[in-house]
Amino acid sequence: MDKMGLPGTSKHITFLLLCQLGAFSRGDGCCVERTSHSEEASGSYLGPRNLSCYRVSGADYECSWQYDGPEDNVAHFLWCCFVRGNTNFSQECCCYFSSGRSQTVQFSEQDGISTLSKVNFWVESRLGNRTMKSQEISLYLYNWTKITPPLGHIRVSRSHGQLRMDWNVSDEAGAEVQFRRRMPTTNWTLGDCGPQVNSGLGMLGDIHGSSSESCLCPSENMAQEIQIRRRKRLSSGAPGGPWSNWSMPVCVPPDLLPQAEIKFLVEPLNQGGRRRLTIQGQSPQLAVPPGCRDRPGAQVKKHLVLVRMLSCRCQAHTSKTVPLGKTLNLSGAAYVLDVLAETRFGRSTLRKWPLPAQELTETRTLNVSVEGNVTFMQWAAQAPGTTYCLEWQPWGQDRNHTRCTLIAPEDEDPAKMVTHSWSSKPNLDQEECYHITVFASKNPKNPILWATVLSSYYFGGNASRVGTPRHVSVRNYTENSVSVEWTASQLSTCPGVLTQYVVRCAAEDGTWESEWLVPPTKTQVTLDKLRSRVVYTVQVRADTARLPGVWSHPQRFSFEVQISRLSIVFASLGSFASVLLVGSLGYIGLNRAAWHLCPPLPTPSGSAAVEFSGSQGKQAWQWCSPEDFPEVLYPRDALVVEMPGDGGDGTESLQDAPERALDTRRPLETERQVQGLSEARRLGLAREDCPRDDLAHVTLPLLLGDVTQRASVLDDLWKTLKTAEPGPPTLGQEA
Repeated sequence: MDKMGLPGTSKHITFLLLCQLGAFSRGDGCCVERTSHSEEASGSYLGPRNLSCYRVSGADYECSWQYDGPEDNVAHFLWCCFVRGNTNFSQECCCYFSSGRSQTVQFSEQDGISTLSKVNFWVESRLGNRTMKSQEISLYLYNWTKITPPLGHIRVSRSHGQLRMDWNVSDEAGAEVQFRRRMPTTNWTLGDCGPQVNSGLGMLGDIHGSSSESCLCPSENMAQEIQIRRRKRLSSGAPGGPWSNWSMPVCVPPDLLPQAEIKFLVEPLNQGGRRRLTIQGQSPQLAVPPGCRDRPGAQVKKHLVLVRMLSCRCQAHTSKTVPLGKTLNLSGAAYVLDVLAETRFGRSTLRKWPLPAQELTETRTLNVSVEGNVTFMQWAAQAPGTTYCLEWQPWGQDRNHTRCTLIAPEDEDPAKMVTHSWSSKPNLDQEECYHITVFASKNPKNPILWATVLSSYYFGGNASRVGTPRHVSVRNYTENSVSVEWTASQLSTCPGVLTQYVVRCAAEDGTWESEWLVPPTKTQVTLDKLRSRVVYTVQVRADTARLPGVWSHPQRFSFEVQISRLSIVFASLGSFASVLLVGSLGYIGLNRAAWHLCPPLPTPSGSAAVEFSGSQGKQAWQWCSPEDFPEVLYPRDALVVEMPGDGGDGTESLQDAPERALDTRRPLETERQVQGLSEARRLGLAREDCPRDDLAHVTLPLLLGDVTQRASVLDDLWKTLKTAEPGPPTLGQEA
C-alpha cells in the first residue's frame, strides 16, 4: 500500500517512486497511469461533487469541491490528466494531490500541470474500503480565472426605494456581479447586478489605484442580509471563469424603523425660569436574518433626542442631541424635540414633539421708554457674567419676523439693572403689539442652559392715540338711563397693555358730570340717574399702565322717555277694538230704532175688514196707494163727529141713540188712525220707507188720502159684512 492508502501492484509502486524522485513536481504523484480501481461511479448521492478548478492569480491555481458524507476518516485526492509531448511523440500524464479532509487544493505551473493545454480533473474520496469519485471536468487553466469577491468595505446607501452598494476592486475590471439576499422570514433570493464597467476611480480611498463596482437591489420594510459574488467576463460576453465566493454579509436596516416607546415628562416653569424635562424610553429590538445577528448594520444603533430651541436664534448653537433617559432643565422658550434613530445610513427622524413656550407666573417689570429716536429697555440684572438674549416678535405673526440681540456681560450696575437701548433697529415705533422676552445664561454656547428672565408685551408708537375707542353709540335703556357701547380698542389685542376704559358723561350746561370705570374686557356701560330734556355729552378713553389714553370724540344726546313699540301696538289694538265696538252698538241701535219707527201692521188676511162675500169673488184686495183704491166714489157729505160737551142739554131722543152711538164710535176710531198717520207723515216717514214684504202692512194705505171718504167707505163695508155674517169669521174661513 502506498502513501495514499491505495492498493496497487509493484509496477505501480516502482513508477511512483521514480516520479517522486523528480524535483520538478510538488504533487503527490505525477506522470502516473490512470487507474481504474474506483468502486463508485460518478453521480453517487454520497461523495464529492461540484468540482471547480481555476486560475487564482498569475501562476497560482486552485481546485475546490463539495462533499456529501461522513467527515471522519475521509481522504480526498484531486486527480488531473493531460497530454504531454509534441507532434512526434505524446504521452498522457496524470497527477494527483492529497488534501486529507480539506476540500481545496492549490497548485502552480511548477507542479508539472499544463496550463496551456486541456486538462481533465476529478476528485476521489476514500472512506474505509470505499472510493467515491466525482464527475470529470475539462478546461484550459490559463484562461479560466476565478476572481475575488469584494474583500474590503462595502458602502451601502438608500435612494428612491433602492439600495446601492459600492466597493473597490484591485483586479482587472469587466466582471459580472450577482447578489443574494434574505430577510428574517424568507430564504435566499438571487439577483443580477449586470456587467460592470470600469469607472477608473475607486469609491473608497483605502485602496490605491483601485476601480469601483456597484450593484442595486430593492429596499424592504424588513432587515436584509446581502452578499455579493463576481465572475470574470470575456470581451465576447462569455464567462471567463467560475463565480467567486460570496462576500461577507452586508446587513441593512428596514425602510420603516419601529417607533420607540419614548415619554416626555414636563414640569411647570419655576421661579428660576427653568422647567424640568425628563426623557424616558428604550430602543426596540429588530428581527434580523441569521447572518446579521452578530454583525452590525441591521439593528438601530441607538435612539437620540435632538433638542432645538426656537427662540433666540441669534445664538451660536440652537440645537443639541441628548440620549434617552436624560433629564434637562429648559427655559420657557418654545422647543421642538426630534426623536432620532441612528443606523448605518445615519440619523433619521422618527417623530417630532413640540414643546410650547411657557411664561412666568410671577410678574416682572420691563421698563420701556422712548426719547426721540432712542428706545430704552431696562430689567433686573442676574448674577455677574450672565449673557442676555433679548427677543422681540410682532404679536400674532410667525417666527420669521422675530429679531433678537445678544447682550454680552457687563460690569455690575450699582442699581442692579440691565439697560439696553437702540436708535434705529429694532424699529418699535410702528403702531403694533410686540412680545418681548429676555433669556439669560452663563454658557450661551449650550442651547439647553438658558433661563427665562421675563416676558412682557409692549405696544409701539403712540399708544394713547391709537388706543382711542371708536364708534361710540348711545341707546335708551330705561326711563332714566342709557346704554353706551363702543368698539374695542386696538390696545386690547396686546395682552396686559390695556388696563381699563374710562367713560365720562356730562351735561352741556355744566350742572352735572360723572365718570365710570370699565374693565378692559367689556365695551358697554349703563349710565343712570339722567334727566329728560337735558343735552349730555359722552366720551370714552383707553388707559394703559404707563399713561392715560385720549378721549374719543364727544357724542351728544338728549335723554327722552320713549314709548315702547309694544305700547304703541297695544294702543292701536285698543283703538281698533273701540271703533269696532262702537260700530257694532250703533248698528244694533239703528236697527232697533228703525223697528220702533216702522212697526209691523196687522196681516190683512187675518182681519175681517178685508174679507168679502162670494159675490165679490172672495178677494182680499191689496192696495198699495190711495190712488190704486178700486172703488166708485159717490158724492157724500163730510162726516161730523160730535162729541158730547160738558154743557150739553140732553134733549136727544132715545131712538136715535144707538145709531148715533155707532156713528160716533166709528168715526172716532178712524179719526185716531188718521191722526196717527198724519203725525207719522210729519216725521217724514214716506210710504216707501216701510217694508212691503209683510201682507199686514198693505192695510195702512187704506187710512191715507181723504180721511172723510175713507171713513165712510170703511163704515159701509163694515156694516155690510156684519149684516151678512152671523158671527166674525176666523182666519182662513170662507164667508
